[in-house]
Amino acid sequence: MTGQETVQSFNVLNYSGLLYNKADTSTPFLNLISGNVKYTNSVEFVCGQYYTSEEGVIPAISETASLTAPDATFVTRSQLSNVTQIFMESVAISYAKQSNMATLSGVNIANQTANPQNELDFQVARKMEKVKRSIEKTFIQGEYNKATADSEINKTRGMLEAITTNVVAAGGKALDLWLLNEAVADIKTAGGDITNIYAFVNTNNLLQVNGNAIEMGMPIGIAKDTEYGIQVRDVVLPIGATIKLVLGAFIPEGTALIFNPKYIGPVEQPVPAKGNFFLEELAKTGAGAKYQIFGQIGLDHGPEWFAAKITGLSTTFTAPVGQKIVTVASE
Repeated sequence: MTGQETVQSFNVLNYSGLLYNKADTSTPFLNLISGNVKYTNSVEFVCGQYYTSEEGVIPAISETASLTAPDATFVTRSQLSNVTQIFMESVAISYAKQSNMATLSGVNIANQTANPQNELDFQVARKMEKVKRSIEKTFIQGEYNKATADSEINKTRGMLEAITTNVVAAGGKALDLWLLNEAVADIKTAGGDITNIYAFVNTNNLLQVNGNAIEMGMPIGIAKDTEYGIQVRDVVLPIGATIKLVLGAFIPEGTALIFNPKYIGPVEQPVPAKGNFFLEELAKTGAGAKYQIFGQIGLDHGPEWFAAKITGLSTTFTAPVGQKIVTVASE
């Protein structure tokens, strides 16, 4: 341990009063897929197999030709895989700090106590918040790499990189219901399941869709909490599917992510006899304690054609004028 990395009495002061977090700690994607967790004892894991059915044709076979069987054909299969990667954090606290929690800084009023009262518990909880947010960002934006040596880094493939089939290029347009409809239609055409579709957007995209709905006179459901603790808005698209609009985390500017969480899940790689994302104390080097948090996890993104992404969206928002667009058919 060194003084720079260790929680001590004068670099982390004690205060009284309620604690408020200024940072965003939400993990909506993890919330949605957490019920599909899997476990592996291998860095590389299988996300499934895929094949492409033969295209239907209009036969042109005469009676005479039918006396000879056609040449045989076959359908090949390929395997989808991804890797887990390491997430690791450390916390170090001096003995002097642990025994000095009654010394308050700032406004001192009689009978007040430090909040928190246990520095280790507070620091560990904050590190776990960071780990969860890091996993959320990785599962959205992660770029795949499979290590071939101990010094190389395994990197799990995130959703945005995984999706290659259903990519809608917006060409600078603002996100609207028709672009969402096109993305969902692409999933349907590719053979995907559109019965439980979510659209993760950033703040600007959410404003764009709501503005478009106002102009078109189309309803967007009142924001509500689902069983996953995520605020969603139901949008009925022209294709007939209901898409659940969510303010996601780590969605890049100009991008929207559409997916079905039923086919996606985290894959954990536990350490024998320790589990995954465990806290353990490290060797002593002086008058303090150092702990590490260690875990390995990857994303099973499932069949990528069951999801879609919209790219090249406008990154500026133009507020609607508050008027509906009315189309009158001429006779």
